[in-house]
Amino acid sequence: MKYQIATVVVILASLSPVISEAKDQTTQHQRYYAAYEKIVQELNRTHENADVTLLAANQFADEDWVSPKRFQERAVKRLKPLRVQTSFEWDSERTLERTQRGNEVRIIGNFETELLEQSKRQRLSDVFSMTSLAIDDGRWTQTEFVGRPIDAGQTMVVTVSGTYAKQGILTKHHITKEFHCSSVGEIYY
Repeated sequence: MKYQIATVVVILASLSPVISEAKDQTTQHQRYYAAYEKIVQELNRTHENADVTLLAANQFADEDWVSPKRFQERAVKRLKPLRVQTSFEWDSERTLERTQRGNEVRIIGNFETELLEQSKRQRLSDVFSMTSLAIDDGRWTQTEFVGRPIDAGQTMVVTVSGTYAKQGILTKHHITKEFHCSSVGEIYY
């Protein structure tokens, strides 16, 4: 019986540093999170059209817990437009893609063209769909898209709206891209 009690005391004593370390980390995360809240409030107050939201603390990954100064740098960087990769489908088999380094979001468009009899040229008449996704470790959620033809249908201006979450920061974005139609119906950027 004495042996069993001694074993329990040794196990509990060995867990003490682990519990203490976890408590210290939780306290540090609480201090950081309070500082992050102030940073987000200040950014939204001082930057026109800023719409920054702090994710809940339980949605932070371990690598998201950084010093308040580093968090502020990340949040300010997120006020800039996202880097976008565009591609489109003009039939069920072919896709054209424009690739840039370091992209965060990919937008894929599917368009309809029609022949204008009077001018004997094709024009963009509709946007069937615009889909988008994050192509890095962020989380993109598309909320809507709007297509507006200009230049007598030779150009379609498309705005894709959504939210992008990464590193504990959620921002709203409206990404506008132009797609063009040649006289024979080829779509290009």
